[in-house]
Amino acid sequence: MIPGTPKVRGMANRRIGLIGDVHAEDKRLQAAISYLQLADVDSLICTGDIVDGNGDPDACIRILEDNDVHVVQGNHDRWCLQDKARDLPNAHMRSDLAATSLLYLDLLPKQIAIETTAGSMLLCHGIGENDLRKVWPGTERMPIERSAELDAIIATKDYRFIVNGHMHFKTIIHFESLTLINAGTITGTRWPGFTLIDFETGVIDAYSFEGQAIHHGKTTLMNDKPDRLFNDTQDFQGDWRPQLLFHLPAD
Repeated sequence: MIPGTPKVRGMANRRIGLIGDVHAEDKRLQAAISYLQLADVDSLICTGDIVDGNGDPDACIRILEDNDVHVVQGNHDRWCLQDKARDLPNAHMRSDLAATSLLYLDLLPKQIAIETTAGSMLLCHGIGENDLRKVWPGTERMPIERSAELDAIIATKDYRFIVNGHMHFKTIIHFESLTLINAGTITGTRWPGFTLIDFETGVIDAYSFEGQAIHHGKTTLMNDKPDRLFNDTQDFQGDWRPQLLFHLPAD
């Protein structure tokens, strides 16, 4: 276990509802949580980036608190707390948030350890304490993104799963001893949605937003033999075929 990492106490989770980067989408956030609660999940988790978007960040924080969602701090949350000037549409500064919301963001951990019936999971925004770290094996369109932080976590063999956000691109990357699942985002028009993971059956069900409407997007089996199985990120060669947790529209 990574020293200092908060751990969720209680029984191992069988079904987890996963919400990616929020970006102030209070209406979609409430809709996703309500949908997942009806699906009988044991826990709800979120990859952070609550601020910087078109909606109401104070409302998002109230929703997350009221529904006992386990949340990590994202880079946008950190920038807001720092009052860091940034060239972003709909960026939030400290003065845009209630004092209680600022305290909530400030107290969010960078990572959380969660037990599942299939092994331990690490929830983070980027990778571990680094909220800007991306991981990508490399494709024709996107270059390789290796991570010394992830390689160190893999070497410990403490975790069977990592769930992260930041990239807004729902994918699953298989390593020899660990599976990395990106939660995507609930904002925008490029594949927004949320995910339900059943760790006993190994089934990942991804749901998509079209406006405020929710549709079942894709079912993925975690235990299906992947196209590539990496030891760590040093194995990345740039010729990966991504395993997507959503359907790309036809060209």
